[in-house]
Amino acid sequence: MLRNSTQPMNVVVIKTDQQRSDTIAALGNSHMITPHLDRLVHDGVAFTNAFCCGATCVASRAAFYTGQFAHNTGCYSFEPWAHNRTWLHEIRDAGYRTAAVGKVHHSPGEAPMAFDERLYVENFPEMDGFHDDYATYLKAEGQESGCRLITMDGNWMQKCASDVFPLDEKYHVDQYVGRMAVRWIRDYDASEPFYLHVGFQGPHDPFDPPQRFLEMYDGRDVPLPHRDTRGLADRPPQYARHMEATRESLRFDKGPNHATWGVDLRDKDDEQLRRMRRHYYALVTQIDEMVGTIVAALESRGMLENTLLVFTSDHGENLGDHDLMYKWLMTDQTVRVPMVVRFPDAMSRGAAAGRAGSLDQALFTQIDFGPTILDALGIERPQRLDGRSAWARWVSGDLTGAPDRVYCEDTYLTMVRTADRKLIMYAGQEYEEYFDISTDEWEENNLAANPEYRAEISDFKVETLEWLQVSRYLGSLPQIGRPNGRRAIWPENHPHDPFVLHPGCIRPVS
Repeated sequence: MLRNSTQPMNVVVIKTDQQRSDTIAALGNSHMITPHLDRLVHDGVAFTNAFCCGATCVASRAAFYTGQFAHNTGCYSFEPWAHNRTWLHEIRDAGYRTAAVGKVHHSPGEAPMAFDERLYVENFPEMDGFHDDYATYLKAEGQESGCRLITMDGNWMQKCASDVFPLDEKYHVDQYVGRMAVRWIRDYDASEPFYLHVGFQGPHDPFDPPQRFLEMYDGRDVPLPHRDTRGLADRPPQYARHMEATRESLRFDKGPNHATWGVDLRDKDDEQLRRMRRHYYALVTQIDEMVGTIVAALESRGMLENTLLVFTSDHGENLGDHDLMYKWLMTDQTVRVPMVVRFPDAMSRGAAAGRAGSLDQALFTQIDFGPTILDALGIERPQRLDGRSAWARWVSGDLTGAPDRVYCEDTYLTMVRTADRKLIMYAGQEYEEYFDISTDEWEENNLAANPEYRAEISDFKVETLEWLQVSRYLGSLPQIGRPNGRRAIWPENHPHDPFVLHPGCIRPVS
């Protein structure tokens, strides 16, 4: 059942890859050039404490679209997940047209999932054998993979994963995705409302902006990475091993799919680090320009009147902070993401009046994204989803249901994050980390072995066990592929029904 059968709301979700939360100028980041994202911030609501649910691309996206944590789907890293039912299936079954333009990053990649239409773009163009739509476009234009060209010069390790895009800028993957998204919007003539996913490749490495965008940052003062006082030696050994992996020269025998993320920070001076960051920021600025064209296309079709627009990313990027690159670990630079919501113009004059330009600083978890969108569209929320709707919070700013903690799972790591505390557990390992974020923003003082925090850490672990127990019971359904698969309700005389333990869950009809 749709919330408004006369004029149902469209949804456009713009999702970048590996974008830090501190990359929008309007949110206090003066080193950035993002006029179009700034406009979204001024016209909508920015969530400044939004967190993803996986520290790698695939794990995060699996949790985002299935609406379930890794302990329910089994996708902790790069495992297949396209066979799972997603909350997009509920949207499609409710009569929406669903489409994906660009990167979704599900596995196997050729699976249609719940998309009626799909323009397939993944990490790096495979120019031989099986390849995606972007590779097909390059081949039709007689072009080589830009990724291959910049990484095969033998100097990649000295460039900090950064170079100038070697082709005409129109061939850059993010410009291709932006143009195709605009074309999809301009060509849309179906009577059904739509859900459109736009997936940009950037600012994921390689940090390869076209020259025009890089020149915007010439002479611009950009922040240097934060280097921990005691360095990687003071952290669990997984941190140092992470960087050792990026320096493994054998990976360069495997071609551009792996060589793009090879980097060695140990001998880099301040100017080399600033150069790397300018390349990364320039990629964000290129995406910003593409976001502007997408919004303009929606405006030209009169679709902003009734389209909900969300901008976010799958995870962040350390970018030299903590002497780390990329993701895979639970630093805030990895798990904190940008997120801006722009309401339909009709709502901004009505239910969401006065919300333009608002900052929501409470915790937000992407596991709540699916239930929130379903609620916005008036579609019933399946029991299998781990999250709950934040739609009332989005529209009114009511923080009553805001979570007091968020979770992230990846490989053998589980993170529990409150407003001022962070616990990182390493499955099967002797290490753990516990930080007081209120006094230790950069997470340099590990309190896990401090006896003063023993009881506090124990409480965190007990609460995490309770969360896991309820989530596993409600999420691991034998009928998980069915539209509204549910567990049976417990006996009426049982004092603690599991549906009560799981806030926001729709009680099944008896």
